[in-house]
Amino acid sequence: MRNDKAGKAMIEDAMIIAEEARISFELGHYHRVIHKCQEAAELAVKGLFKYVGIEYPKSHILGRVIKKELSKRNILNREELEKLAYISDMLSFDRQPSFYGAPDGTPASKLYDAEDATDAIEKTSWLIAKVKSLFRGVLS
Repeated sequence: MRNDKAGKAMIEDAMIIAEEARISFELGHYHRVIHKCQEAAELAVKGLFKYVGIEYPKSHILGRVIKKELSKRNILNREELEKLAYISDMLSFDRQPSFYGAPDGTPASKLYDAEDATDAIEKTSWLIAKVKSLFRGVLS
């Protein structure tokens, strides 16, 4: 069931969290950038799912659902679907280490650098912009 209001609220939250990622970058908290970007990307994708009426899994890894469900609706071309799924999954795989560090005991704050954080911000910005463009007239 399509839900414009819930989808809109989720994408608005995603935009706020993406801004928090930029602030974390300015502070040099690169691991926080990674998990903020993952959170923002996940919310944006789930907001899109709400908007188009897709029931999404209670999971952080959404690439398979993005490809399967959005391709049925011809919302994005194949290249955009692949990129959306890739970014979503890439950030999801870094979610746990960005919170808890590496299994060898390396703290999260030592796992990521400015280049990693910049890449995450750029990819998340693309994802959010793409999702926003699909909210035809719902977002201001």
